[in-house]
Amino acid sequence: MKTTLKLSTFLVALATAFTFSSCLNGDDSNNYATYSSYVTIDGDQFIGYRFHSDFGATLMPTSASVQEVLPGLNNSNVKRAYVAFDLASETENGKTLEAGKTYDIILRQSYYANYAIPTYPTVQLTAASDSLTTKNERINHVDQNIWAINGYVNAQLTINYQQEKAFYLNTYYSEKDIDTSNNTLYLNLYYNSNTQTYTGQGTSVFSFELPRQVASSFSSDSINLVLRAITEYDDKTLREVGSCKIAKKDFYTPSGF
Repeated sequence: MKTTLKLSTFLVALATAFTFSSCLNGDDSNNYATYSSYVTIDGDQFIGYRFHSDFGATLMPTSASVQEVLPGLNNSNVKRAYVAFDLASETENGKTLEAGKTYDIILRQSYYANYAIPTYPTVQLTAASDSLTTKNERINHVDQNIWAINGYVNAQLTINYQQEKAFYLNTYYSEKDIDTSNNTLYLNLYYNSNTQTYTGQGTSVFSFELPRQVASSFSSDSINLVLRAITEYDDKTLREVGSCKIAKKDFYTPSGF
């Protein structure tokens, strides 16, 4: 029997995503690392960390550099981050890194990197008319260049927010959003600012967990992922804001331990 979940069960509130990066403390130095990448984080301070990069390589940071550059990582639930690094072998720095390979790395202080990416679940609705979707609000802007890998779909969003209020952000889908005949999965952004007055507008990359239980629904290994959101004032219509191709393996978060 399939368990269906209401959106309200899994709404995750944050004061703002734009202060979340404080748990990964990077020095604002002017040092430039050779490489940088979005990563999905695996492991812990006891067994060590393994970073699964969005370009397909596995990165093994030294314990010393994790403690120096990301001292808050050990006491956080950070799953995604943007990090700057060099290869542990200095003579190899500058070479092109390849997907499918593993590299020993040293994290580097950087003013443009070493911050957490907020992550949110994706939930299945019992029906498209779930009452909470009526509270869905407009997203100011969604960069159309979305991408999906390592268990997450990633998008840069611009939203209005109230500094003193938690907001709610998720993606959701219903059965009708699984279009197996066209090898297409539609995910819908849910945003509730939880306020009538805004104190600011912010832009950030957000990561949403891909619904791995959906992967087996598709016969093809080339799946169209379409992201939709409310983009107009006084119009609750969900419109396509970005799309990308994904494989079934992209639905899953890799584990190297």
